[in-house]
Amino acid sequence: MSSQEFQTAYNSIYSTGTFLLKYLKEFRDGLRIQGDESQGLQSIENEINKALNALQHQKYQVAVIAAMKAGKSTFLNSIIGADVLASETAACTICRTDVRHIKQGETPQLLEYREGEKNPVILVEGDAGKIQQKFLLRTREIREQGNPDNTTRFEIEHPIEAISGLSSLTGFTLVDTPGPNEWESANFNINALKQTALEALRTCNAILFVLNYASYKDNAVADLFKDVVENRKDFIAESTGRIYFILNKIDQKTERDREIADVIKDLERELTGFGFRNPVIYPASSRQGLLAKLIQQEKATEKEIKDFEDFFSAKYAERDEKGRRVIPLPEEIAPRALQDSGILNIQETVIQRITQNSGWNLLSEVVAEIDKAAKAIEDTLNTDIRGWEMGIEALKQKVEEYRKRSENAMYKVELVKNTVEQEKQILIQGFSQG
Repeated sequence: MSSQEFQTAYNSIYSTGTFLLKYLKEFRDGLRIQGDESQGLQSIENEINKALNALQHQKYQVAVIAAMKAGKSTFLNSIIGADVLASETAACTICRTDVRHIKQGETPQLLEYREGEKNPVILVEGDAGKIQQKFLLRTREIREQGNPDNTTRFEIEHPIEAISGLSSLTGFTLVDTPGPNEWESANFNINALKQTALEALRTCNAILFVLNYASYKDNAVADLFKDVVENRKDFIAESTGRIYFILNKIDQKTERDREIADVIKDLERELTGFGFRNPVIYPASSRQGLLAKLIQQEKATEKEIKDFEDFFSAKYAERDEKGRRVIPLPEEIAPRALQDSGILNIQETVIQRITQNSGWNLLSEVVAEIDKAAKAIEDTLNTDIRGWEMGIEALKQKVEEYRKRSENAMYKVELVKNTVEQEKQILIQGFSQG
């Protein structure tokens, strides 16, 4: 099942539910005119609204976790299609950060949630650059000051380019979680930070582990896998279609390094040893994918265009008719570079898996609720019809009784008339004789 098929099914189910609500309202209005408030139908309407509301606001959460320096923030930015998450040498992910998808045209913003406070603090509104700058400053403050405001998580509301064509995935959220070497670098409640990451793994619809091509065997990565396996054995057992591994920074491969396919086979053996069955691994160059997207969207800064030219343009060089080496312009290279980065393949696969596993389950539940509501309405109609039939039958019986009574009365009247006539004749004869 593709994500587009999911979209079609979603639209059809939502339209059916909306039509049923419209019919139900007309039916209730008709009964109300007759003085019947029909509370049973109100409860049916509530259930339909509840199901459709779940369809519109269901969350599809994809948790992303990595050891530091794996390029997690850049990977997330490449999926988002904007350079919005901060990235620097020090650990940036000090607590959970949700990137929630909003529609194009809505204003992006950065929110901060604090312990004991119901409503979030709006830190900044505006484009990706403003959000990234404020986010970076705020994470530095928390890391250096020890989190005096008891910040529990951040939320970035921003369009996610990967799902912009699927209106049904309005609840799509990327969950950026702190990794093991970020747990150690934070100056506040390490256990809480660790539990935040594990909780995200427990409640999400899919998990992406981002691994550095050059250091996927280091101790931090091993600690990460051990923590997940020890704390989420049940999740690992049901990992099919839910856990993916991104071998990031493959653009750093040199001619002397092993082929990517050989590295992936080696990583498969490592992951199997940790308890991940049939691990699914995707190679990616997140930086290349992000810059290519920005160039295609004409949103790249001069520095980003220069970075693309310095690091990625050379491998797309061509020879002219005189044999001279010519490098095409960045905008000419961008579509191919994006495809080669692996980012398109990853986002299509992840979204498709989410719609198959979580989305289709949701649609099935909503269909069941709508079907249940339709049957309840049908039962109500049948009950009313039987009531009407019973009323008609009773009326028929009364008419029959009236008819019988009428016939009896007419018979008695006829008898009286006959008696009167007889008496009349006797009187006439008597007077005649007199």
